[in-house]
Amino acid sequence: MTTAVDDLVSLFAAKLRMDGTWVSPVAQGSRNVHVEYHGDHLTLVLPEGDLSTLLAEGDELARDLWGPSVSAQEAAARLMTVHLQESLDSSGHEDLSGTWTYRSGFFFRS
Repeated sequence: MTTAVDDLVSLFAAKLRMDGTWVSPVAQGSRNVHVEYHGDHLTLVLPEGDLSTLLAEGDELARDLWGPSVSAQEAAARLMTVHLQESLDSSGHEDLSGTWTYRSGFFFRS
C-alpha cells in the first residue's frame, strides 16, 4: 500500500524525468532514488519526516505560489525540483556525484 509520501516521491521522479533526467529507485520499494544529472551520478535520500512536513505545508504553499488549482502534492513535487536545482547549483562542487539528503527544503551533500 502506498502512502502520500510514496506518491510524492513518484511525482518528484516523474517531474525530473520530464526534464530528461534519468531516475531510478535505489531498491524496490525504496523512497531513495539514483539520478544522473549532467553526467554525475547522485543518490537522493528522501527522509519520510521531511517529506511529510513538506506535504503538510503543501496546501498553503500551493495557494501562495500557484493558486488554488494546484494540489499540495503537486506543489511539494514542484518545490522539490526547485530545491534540487538550487542545491546543486549552489554546491560549489565541480563533481556533484555522491549522496544528497533532503532536509528542510534543501539537498545537502553527505
